[in-house]
Amino acid sequence: MQFCYLDEAGGCEPPDLSPAATPAMVILGLVVDAASIPLLTRDFLALKRQYFPNRFDGRRALDHILVEIKGSEILQMTRSDSRNKRRVATRFRGALLDLVEAHGCRLLGRVWIKEPGRSMSPDGSYCSAVQLITTHFNQYMQVRSDIGMVIADSRQSHTNRRVAHSIFTQKWRSAGDPYPALRDVPLFACSDNHAGLQIADLIASTLVFPMAIGAYCTRDPRNAHTAAVNRYAGIGSEMIGESARRSAERIKDLQFRYRDEMGHWRGGITVSDAIGKRPGSLLFAP
Repeated sequence: MQFCYLDEAGGCEPPDLSPAATPAMVILGLVVDAASIPLLTRDFLALKRQYFPNRFDGRRALDHILVEIKGSEILQMTRSDSRNKRRVATRFRGALLDLVEAHGCRLLGRVWIKEPGRSMSPDGSYCSAVQLITTHFNQYMQVRSDIGMVIADSRQSHTNRRVAHSIFTQKWRSAGDPYPALRDVPLFACSDNHAGLQIADLIASTLVFPMAIGAYCTRDPRNAHTAAVNRYAGIGSEMIGESARRSAERIKDLQFRYRDEMGHWRGGITVSDAIGKRPGSLLFAP
């Protein structure tokens, strides 16, 4: 059985709304084989303890899952003037990629580069992204003659309801089920007790999100993210961890991609660039 853990980075607000506004939005799916979840969870707990040992003093070992290392915190370290903080963030990203590679995980996702002065539709963008990711996840399972479920990081009740219903109306329509390998509509869970959701958040927030800004956005000192566009751009070129390959190459190879009946490539992490209409391949370029 396969699980696809969904989380997001960035928001739907206009990118120039405030200094903290996000120039991009990412919704990422981390696909994990059910048999890998126990060891993946233990290895992830060890990773958190290794890089942030002070967070876990006096806690029971199994309570360590409750201490989340948020992607926004790693991004703050990446933007920091402190060389030591930047070094820890870099090494943590490398170790995270080592982890997901070692456990055979795969990535699916959707990235938007936002247009100045325009917000995104929270319901429309999230529902369309989940439908797209679920379509590719279903193909992943069918290739393996397997079944699975989508588990998304819980948001507000009414938004969870709309997303689940957008899959429900397709899955149970009279015209046929487009997701036959999906056992039910997406479930929503609190990330506190799910290593898969915490890992999905970290990959979306500390790798794909800054890589997208570094590849597609220009520097603007008025925005916390684009002011650091040079440091964000360097993330894709990092060669940290057990691999000698660039982070961008590793993310690229972690994607699940396939050819449809027309021979076109589908799946992976797709990018919509509202500003320059540039191709998704730029995300992985040197």
